[in-house]
Amino acid sequence: MGDKMLTKETKNDFPATKAVNYLSTASIGLVPNPVVEKTLEFSEDLAKNGTLTLSEEKEVMVYDNLRTTGSELFRCDTQDIAVFNSVTEALNSIAWSLDIKKGKIISTNIEFPSITYPWLRIADKNENIQVKLINANNWCFTIEDILNAIDKETRVVFLSHVEYLTGQQHDLKKIAKQAHEFGALVVIDGIQAAGYIPLNMRELNVDVYITGSYKWLLAPFGTAIAYISKELCDTLTPVFVGWRSAEDMWNLNPVELKYPLTVRKFEYSTSAYGVKVGLAESIKYLQKIGIEKIQAHNWKLTERLVKELNGIDRIEIIAPENRGSIITFKIDGRDSQEVNKKLKKLKRPVELTIRQDMIRISPHIYNTESDIIHFIDNLTQILS
Repeated sequence: MGDKMLTKETKNDFPATKAVNYLSTASIGLVPNPVVEKTLEFSEDLAKNGTLTLSEEKEVMVYDNLRTTGSELFRCDTQDIAVFNSVTEALNSIAWSLDIKKGKIISTNIEFPSITYPWLRIADKNENIQVKLINANNWCFTIEDILNAIDKETRVVFLSHVEYLTGQQHDLKKIAKQAHEFGALVVIDGIQAAGYIPLNMRELNVDVYITGSYKWLLAPFGTAIAYISKELCDTLTPVFVGWRSAEDMWNLNPVELKYPLTVRKFEYSTSAYGVKVGLAESIKYLQKIGIEKIQAHNWKLTERLVKELNGIDRIEIIAPENRGSIITFKIDGRDSQEVNKKLKKLKRPVELTIRQDMIRISPHIYNTESDIIHFIDNLTQILS
């Protein structure tokens, strides 16, 4: 593993890494050359040739192909995958479609805002809905904190699979089991997990799992996929509708709306088809390497990073034992932004992310142990 993860060909797929030590996948993942080429080829062909390129059959195939690759990534039935334009769009579309009248919505006070905002907005319109945000202790919380908050008043548990700030990875099986015992739904944002953590919707037993294209899945901006269980889907009526919402969308019947019997009923509009082609291609790219292999590779890098950081004075790592490929830390007495600026001025700059005045490192398949040592050596010099 380690440096051996990347073949010569794979290294060439990420040209930016030759000049930059890129450790910021939790913000934006680098898109491999084959995916860029496939996306641009489709988009350019469409722009130049219109319906000469995009026939009705091909337009259907764009979505069908992404549903197929998405179902392979999620290990679920193809008919349980819906295609969206972003995770935020999917979260809002599903949250409002649940049409909850009263009860409690559970999340945490350190979630990415897109997760909590839809529910805060819904609660704004209905005083019978309470949004309970579990308070973190030093940016983390235990599984018991979540399980103890779930009771007979709970309607939905809304969480990230892996937290964007600390990389904390939640035990979704335990959360789903407890929630379902009280009749509550579990809706998961997996954008910081899908692409390097193996997924199986049948085993996780969550009701909704959503992920986006542009982080660990290494695809262009502008698309997302969501698993929605058939049991839940059958009870939902989409909030947003458009010409694609119909069972036979090419019928173009303006006087009657008959929904598909699958989660395709959530797909309502014309969109950026090229990036959907790109996401399907990137999923194939990652699966060819192997998600389990990628997970082991990323874990080895983060383990080495934690070991090295522990040897540096004044550094406090905010990284739970059960974590994804994200390590966040703060430096006592030093401004993280100042450290970041110095790392960017190196001969081979380090690209990382600052969140909540802390440094966040998020390695992926294009990184090696040499990248971790390069970062640590330069960080040590800056701090000394």
